[in-house]
Amino acid sequence: MINDDGLPTGTHKPALMNHLERLVAFIGGSPLNEELEKRLNRDYGPETARFQEMKQLLRSGIEENWACYQVIDGADYRRGRLGIAADGVHDFVIESARLKDVKGKYHKHPLGEINMIQPVDPQSRFCDTGEGWKVFPPGTSHYPTVSGGTCTFIFLLPKGEIEYHED
Repeated sequence: MINDDGLPTGTHKPALMNHLERLVAFIGGSPLNEELEKRLNRDYGPETARFQEMKQLLRSGIEENWACYQVIDGADYRRGRLGIAADGVHDFVIESARLKDVKGKYHKHPLGEINMIQPVDPQSRFCDTGEGWKVFPPGTSHYPTVSGGTCTFIFLLPKGEIEYHED
Protein backbone atom coordinates (compact mmCIF):
# COMPACT_ATOMS: atom_id res chain seq x y z
CA MET A 1 0.00 0.00 0.00
CA ILE A 2 1.12 3.53 -0.73
CA ASN A 3 1.07 5.92 2.21
CA ASP A 4 0.09 9.47 1.32
CA ASP A 5 -0.80 10.66 4.83
CA GLY A 6 -0.32 14.40 5.25
CA LEU A 7 0.12 15.00 1.51
CA PRO A 8 -2.25 16.99 -0.69
CA THR A 9 -5.18 15.03 -2.09
CA GLY A 10 -8.06 15.44 -4.51
CA THR A 11 -10.81 13.70 -6.43
CA HIS A 12 -8.56 11.77 -8.82
CA LYS A 13 -5.70 10.87 -6.46
CA PRO A 14 -7.11 7.53 -5.20
CA ALA A 15 -7.33 6.23 -8.78
CA LEU A 16 -3.69 7.15 -9.46
CA MET A 17 -2.63 5.55 -6.16
CA ASN A 18 -4.35 2.31 -7.25
CA HIS A 19 -2.41 2.36 -10.54
CA LEU A 20 0.85 3.06 -8.68
CA GLU A 21 0.26 0.18 -6.27
CA ARG A 22 -0.14 -2.20 -9.23
CA LEU A 23 2.99 -0.70 -10.82
CA VAL A 24 5.05 -1.25 -7.65
CA ALA A 25 3.79 -4.87 -7.53
CA PHE A 26 4.76 -5.30 -11.20
CA ILE A 27 8.28 -4.01 -10.49
CA GLY A 28 8.54 -6.32 -7.47
CA GLY A 29 12.14 -7.16 -6.62
CA SER A 30 13.46 -6.40 -10.12
CA PRO A 31 16.81 -4.66 -10.27
CA LEU A 32 16.65 -1.14 -11.69
CA ASN A 33 18.34 -1.73 -15.02
CA GLU A 34 17.85 -1.77 -18.80
CA GLU A 35 15.81 -4.99 -18.63
CA LEU A 36 13.30 -3.36 -16.27
CA GLU A 37 13.10 -0.35 -18.60
CA LYS A 38 12.27 -2.70 -21.50
CA ARG A 39 9.59 -4.50 -19.43
CA LEU A 40 8.01 -1.22 -18.35
CA ASN A 41 7.93 0.10 -21.92
CA ARG A 42 6.46 -3.20 -23.16
CA ASP A 43 3.83 -3.78 -20.45
CA TYR A 44 3.19 -0.22 -19.21
CA GLY A 45 4.29 1.77 -22.27
CA PRO A 46 2.65 4.77 -23.93
CA GLU A 47 0.47 2.59 -26.16
CA THR A 48 -1.17 0.92 -23.15
CA ALA A 49 -4.37 2.06 -21.47
CA ARG A 50 -2.52 1.95 -18.11
CA PHE A 51 0.03 4.53 -19.21
CA GLN A 52 -2.57 6.83 -20.72
CA GLU A 53 -4.81 6.59 -17.64
CA MET A 54 -1.90 7.36 -15.30
CA LYS A 55 -0.88 10.30 -17.49
CA GLN A 56 -4.41 11.72 -17.44
CA LEU A 57 -4.72 11.20 -13.69
CA LEU A 58 -1.44 13.05 -13.09
CA ARG A 59 -2.64 15.94 -15.25
CA SER A 60 -5.86 15.99 -13.19
CA GLY A 61 -3.68 16.05 -10.08
CA ILE A 62 -1.87 19.13 -11.36
CA GLU A 63 -5.22 20.86 -11.89
CA GLU A 64 -6.39 19.75 -8.42
CA ASN A 65 -3.04 20.86 -6.88
CA TRP A 66 -2.01 17.51 -5.36
CA ALA A 67 0.66 16.84 -7.99
CA CYS A 68 3.56 19.12 -8.96
CA TYR A 69 2.49 21.52 -6.21
CA GLN A 70 5.92 22.77 -5.04
CA VAL A 71 7.77 25.45 -6.97
CA ILE A 72 11.43 24.44 -7.29
CA ASP A 73 12.71 27.07 -9.70
CA GLY A 74 9.87 29.23 -10.99
CA ALA A 75 6.74 28.10 -12.80
CA ASP A 76 8.77 25.95 -15.20
CA TYR A 77 10.14 23.56 -12.54
CA ARG A 78 7.67 22.06 -10.07
CA ARG A 79 7.54 18.86 -8.02
CA GLY A 80 5.30 17.23 -5.47
CA ARG A 81 5.42 14.04 -3.43
CA LEU A 82 2.60 11.59 -4.17
CA GLY A 83 3.35 8.96 -1.53
CA ILE A 84 5.67 6.28 -0.18
CA ALA A 85 5.35 2.63 -1.20
CA ALA A 86 6.58 0.63 1.79
CA ASP A 87 6.85 -2.68 -0.07
CA GLY A 88 9.86 -3.95 1.90
CA VAL A 89 11.87 -4.22 -1.32
CA HIS A 90 12.53 -0.86 -2.96
CA ASP A 91 10.40 1.27 -0.58
CA PHE A 92 9.87 3.83 -3.33
CA VAL A 93 9.29 7.48 -2.62
CA ILE A 94 6.97 8.46 -5.47
CA GLU A 95 7.12 12.02 -6.77
CA SER A 96 5.51 14.09 -9.51
CA ALA A 97 7.22 16.75 -11.60
CA ARG A 98 6.51 19.26 -14.32
CA LEU A 99 9.45 20.81 -16.18
CA LYS A 100 9.62 23.12 -19.17
CA ASP A 101 12.94 23.63 -20.95
CA VAL A 102 14.83 23.19 -17.68
CA LYS A 103 18.24 21.87 -16.72
CA GLY A 104 17.83 20.78 -13.10
CA LYS A 105 20.37 20.19 -10.35
CA TYR A 106 23.04 17.57 -10.94
CA HIS A 107 22.38 14.50 -8.82
CA LYS A 108 23.31 10.88 -8.28
CA HIS A 109 20.96 7.92 -7.85
CA PRO A 110 22.59 5.68 -5.19
CA LEU A 111 19.85 3.06 -5.66
CA GLY A 112 18.55 4.13 -9.09
CA GLU A 113 15.48 5.98 -10.34
CA ILE A 114 12.46 5.14 -12.50
CA ASN A 115 10.83 7.87 -14.60
CA MET A 116 7.47 7.82 -16.38
CA ILE A 117 7.92 10.54 -19.01
CA GLN A 118 4.78 12.27 -20.28
CA PRO A 119 5.45 15.00 -22.87
CA VAL A 120 2.93 17.84 -22.84
CA ASP A 121 4.46 19.26 -26.01
CA PRO A 122 4.92 16.51 -28.63
CA GLN A 123 8.60 17.32 -29.25
CA SER A 124 9.60 17.62 -25.59
CA ARG A 125 12.17 15.18 -24.24
CA PHE A 126 13.60 14.26 -20.85
CA CYS A 127 17.30 13.42 -20.96
CA ASP A 128 16.89 12.70 -24.70
CA THR A 129 13.95 10.34 -24.10
CA GLY A 130 10.39 10.92 -25.32
CA GLU A 131 7.16 9.46 -23.95
CA GLY A 132 7.69 6.24 -22.02
CA TRP A 133 9.85 4.88 -19.23
CA LYS A 134 13.48 5.63 -18.43
CA VAL A 135 15.32 3.72 -15.72
CA PHE A 136 18.55 5.05 -14.24
CA PRO A 137 20.48 2.15 -12.66
CA PRO A 138 22.07 2.48 -9.21
CA GLY A 139 25.12 4.74 -9.12
CA THR A 140 24.18 6.79 -12.20
CA SER A 141 24.07 10.57 -12.19
CA HIS A 142 22.77 13.31 -14.46
CA TYR A 143 21.28 16.77 -14.84
CA PRO A 144 17.49 16.26 -15.16
CA THR A 145 17.01 18.10 -18.44
CA VAL A 146 13.83 18.79 -20.39
CA SER A 147 14.12 20.25 -23.87
CA GLY A 148 11.61 21.04 -26.59
CA GLY A 149 8.83 22.18 -24.27
CA THR A 150 7.06 20.76 -21.22
CA CYS A 151 7.01 17.25 -19.74
CA THR A 152 5.21 15.87 -16.74
CA PHE A 153 6.59 12.90 -14.81
CA ILE A 154 6.02 10.36 -12.17
CA PHE A 155 9.31 9.21 -10.70
CA LEU A 156 10.16 6.54 -8.18
CA LEU A 157 13.23 6.75 -5.94
CA PRO A 158 14.19 3.58 -4.04
CA LYS A 159 14.18 4.44 -0.33
CA GLY A 160 13.96 8.08 -1.42
CA GLU A 161 17.72 8.20 -1.92
CA ILE A 162 19.11 10.96 -4.10
CA GLU A 163 22.37 12.90 -3.72
CA TYR A 164 22.59 16.44 -5.06
CA HIS A 165 26.01 17.77 -6.04
CA GLU A 166 27.39 21.15 -7.00
CA ASP A 167 27.97 21.71 -10.73
